[in-house]
Amino acid sequence: MADDEFSIIDKYFARIGWQSDSIVLGPGDDCAVLSVPAGFELCLSTDTLVSGIHFPAGADGDVVARRAFTAALSDLAAMGATPYTFTGALTMPRVDHTWLSAFSEELSRLSIEFEIPLVGGDLTRGSMSLTITVMGLTRPGQAIRRSGASVGDDVYVTGYPGEAGAGLMLLGRADKRFGSLLKAYQSPQPRIGLGEGLRTLASAAIDVSDGLFADLAHMLESSAVGAEIDIGKIPISSEMLEFTTRDKALSLALTAGDDYELCFCACTSNQGKVENLAQSTGVIITRIGCIVKKKGIRLLGDGVDTLDLVKKGYQHF
Repeated sequence: MADDEFSIIDKYFARIGWQSDSIVLGPGDDCAVLSVPAGFELCLSTDTLVSGIHFPAGADGDVVARRAFTAALSDLAAMGATPYTFTGALTMPRVDHTWLSAFSEELSRLSIEFEIPLVGGDLTRGSMSLTITVMGLTRPGQAIRRSGASVGDDVYVTGYPGEAGAGLMLLGRADKRFGSLLKAYQSPQPRIGLGEGLRTLASAAIDVSDGLFADLAHMLESSAVGAEIDIGKIPISSEMLEFTTRDKALSLALTAGDDYELCFCACTSNQGKVENLAQSTGVIITRIGCIVKKKGIRLLGDGVDTLDLVKKGYQHF
C-alpha cells in the first residue's frame, strides 16, 4: 500500500485511544460531530510544538507525543476542565514508520489514560511540527480563569518548577543520576485531577509552560494585582540540589519553561482544603506567597540579589 495521507491516517490514527459515546461522528469525514452534554460549558485550547524549538530535532515519536499531549492537556487542567475530545495535526518531512508507530502508540496510551478520544486531525508534508487542539467540560461558571485573584489570596505552585529546564540541559549526557529531572522534561504530567479539584477552591490559575515568573506575571496582569513571593518557599528537590547550586536551581524554578505545573491563587480560608487536595491527589502543592495591591512581582528572601533573572521566561518570538 502506498504511503499516502489517508493510508497513514488509517494505519496509525483511525482507531486509537479512548472511545466515547459522545462522538456522533469521528475521524474520516470533513468534520467530527460531537454530542455536548446539557448543563456544561466547552473549554477549548490549541498548542503547536515545532521540532528544534519545543522538542529536540530527531526526538523519538513517543517523547514528542507525551510533550505535545501534556502541553495541550495542561491548559485544560489550569481551567479545571475535564478532558472531552482532541484533534491533532501532524506535519512531517517524510514517512517514518518506526517514528509513527511509537508516536501513535504513546498517543493512544495517553488518550486512554486521560479518557479523551481523538476525533480528527490532519497530516501533511513539511518541517516537523505538531498541533493538538483539546476540548474539555466544566459546569457553567466553574472554569478557573486567570483574572480572579484578589488581594490577600495565597499563591501556590504544584510540583518542582524548573526540573524540566534542568532535564533539557541533561539531554544527551551519559550521567544517569538525574532520572527525575530527565523525566520532568521528557514525560511531564498534566495536573488534570488537581485542576478538577480546584474548581471551587482556586480564585485564579495558570499552567507553568513559559516559566513560573512569566506565567505568574500573566495571571497577575489579568487580575490587575501584584504578588510577593518568598523564594525560600519555592520547592526545590534534593535531586535538583545535587545537580546544581541553590541559586541556579531557584533561577531555573523561576524562569525555565515546560514544567506544566499549575500556579494558582486561593483565599486564605481555603488553606486546609488545598492541603487536603494535595493529599488526595498525591501532588505536591506549596504556598509560595500572597497577592498584594501593588502590581508586579516582588521577590523576598535571602539570596534574591544573586539570582540570574535576566531571562524572565520563555519568549515565543
